[in-house]
Amino acid sequence: MYVGTNRIRVQKGTGHQLEERFSEQGGVENHPGFIRFQMWKLDDDDEDFEEYLIVTQWKSKEHQREWVRSEGFRHAHSGPRADFILGHARFRGYEVRLASEIGQAKSPV
Repeated sequence: MYVGTNRIRVQKGTGHQLEERFSEQGGVENHPGFIRFQMWKLDDDDEDFEEYLIVTQWKSKEHQREWVRSEGFRHAHSGPRADFILGHARFRGYEVRLASEIGQAKSPV
């Protein structure tokens, strides 16, 4: 299992615009190997920006890479850059090594 994260920072007070953009975009849900999408918002009012973590879960690293090379990815990331986004998104990829669910012991993945 593989998890990709993108950290995105936006101007304070504009997070709802980023949430709207992501709710309107689609395509990843139907890509082979896709498991889950989540958008996390940093719970910290002390910063002068809002920070989000876009989290996608995949059956494998190769499935995630195929998504990034796909026409669906290009379409989802086309168009003008939003002026409320600060800097560039920072991607990180992780191999899931250990997991558990409710009522289950942790086990290797």
